[in-house]
Amino acid sequence: MIYFHCAAVRQSMVQMRVSILGLLGMAWVISACAENPSHLNTTYLDRYADPNPTLSSVLECHGFSCSETSRATLNRDAWRQVAAVYVPRAKDARTERRQIAHGVALIQLLVGQQTGTATHQWTHRDKYIFSNLNDPTQLDCIDEAVNTWTYLTLMERNGLLHFHRVAKLSHAGTPIDPRNTAVLQEIGGQYFAIDPSLVDVGVPPPIIPLDSWIAQWPPDLPANEAPVRLRVSPKLAAASNNGL
Repeated sequence: MIYFHCAAVRQSMVQMRVSILGLLGMAWVISACAENPSHLNTTYLDRYADPNPTLSSVLECHGFSCSETSRATLNRDAWRQVAAVYVPRAKDARTERRQIAHGVALIQLLVGQQTGTATHQWTHRDKYIFSNLNDPTQLDCIDEAVNTWTYLTLMERNGLLHFHRVAKLSHAGTPIDPRNTAVLQEIGGQYFAIDPSLVDVGVPPPIIPLDSWIAQWPPDLPANEAPVRLRVSPKLAAASNNGL
């Protein structure tokens, strides 16, 4: 049995080979970031992300390496529930990071119930990602990183973040054993990795110092932050015919 931190290219158990182009592409990313200790880059954002996501048109990557994309809508009621995560307003950055983690998990569910990805991520095992057997409901770390950047950007642009800004993506590992993550920067302070590939859909993802995420795998997660699965009703997740 072979495990991957995250697939650099789409793989299957039947076809267990990594393409030469995929290896060269990932090698280029690592080389380009050699002088960037936080490994911040926009490679996958430039390739896959919608640079201007809106609540009426949320692009989601899925199926591993953004091989599939879908659009979802967050209606007024759905966004009101997201905004409620930030009430009362956080008094410090640490509290806001907990709110952000819950907000990301909630949006992931709201979007996923429209696109079919709000399902158990059976490919996520023991902090590693297993080949998805061409299952479009499954998310690798490229999907997770791009989607999380989108969700964070929606929250930032709608005025929900006060102690953080959304940064570029980061990566670590090797060309054949890569991993990727979305990144937050505490205003005037350090970078943090926010990585939903470490948990199942609907569980607030851990937010840990980016240096720790880069240096050690699997990461040393806080023992006092037990995963709690969020739930939303299908009715709330459905896009509203009345618009935003």
